[in-house]
Amino acid sequence: MTNFKTSSKADQASLEAQTQASVNGFFAVMASHWERIYEETTLGACIYQDRKATALQWIEQLMLPCTARLLEVGCGAGVATVALARRGFLVTAVDCVAAMIDLTHKRVVEAGFGDRVRIFSADVRQLPMFADSFDLVFALGVLPWLDDARAAVREMARVTRPGGYVLVTAESPLHLDEALDPARNPLLKPIRRSLRPILRAAKLLPPPQQLPPIYRHSRRELDSMLLDAGLHKLRGTTVGFGPFTFCGKQVLPDRIGIKLHRMLQAAANRNLPIIASCGMQHVVIATKCA
Repeated sequence: MTNFKTSSKADQASLEAQTQASVNGFFAVMASHWERIYEETTLGACIYQDRKATALQWIEQLMLPCTARLLEVGCGAGVATVALARRGFLVTAVDCVAAMIDLTHKRVVEAGFGDRVRIFSADVRQLPMFADSFDLVFALGVLPWLDDARAAVREMARVTRPGGYVLVTAESPLHLDEALDPARNPLLKPIRRSLRPILRAAKLLPPPQQLPPIYRHSRRELDSMLLDAGLHKLRGTTVGFGPFTFCGKQVLPDRIGIKLHRMLQAAANRNLPIIASCGMQHVVIATKCA
């Protein structure tokens, strides 16, 4: 029995390592995409830009002193890192993908903030920092790529000082644009599976995407993670509506799609029922209980 359990744990660990390797490989290949997305004018890029803007606005509203120590988990191309260094904060930026570390380092050096930013490789599930080290820890677009988001939130809370803050985003279980497209609505997946040969022949299914698994969490699940980590939620919203598609094909030009996204985003910010829970991602900020 002991050998069986040991083997099962080893198999699980091997599977987790393979999954993480596929995620790291995906981001290594897509590194330049994540660098460009904050400069493009497409609707998809606009949504990520709005997510970043929301996070930066919330951080600014905390009125942290310029001596505050911030930790960005999953720094990506370093866009938020540089924005916060420009505001005078001392920023530690970590990522587990070498290509992302290189992009962040390049952006920080070009912006002239090398004295304000430390950059190194680290895994959010095992952060190499002492407990209670940072005034704010934030992670944009990280939890959807982790098979154990709850453990990651606990680790982020561990390195946050009592009275400090944790800001994270999580992928929503159902996006409004997915719900309106029969080829993408996850609730219709069993029907699509049975009709797949017919739908493929009629070209009514989008081509399959070779992506690592993306983990989704409801607002209730995310709130539970925060509470479990000793964090008290201060505020939350949902961000991102679109691109709207039919059978996987975009039906609105970006110019109109952006206007629709902005209108729906305004409704979500007012906490309008249904809309407030159907954006692409949840954004939440919490404080660590003293």
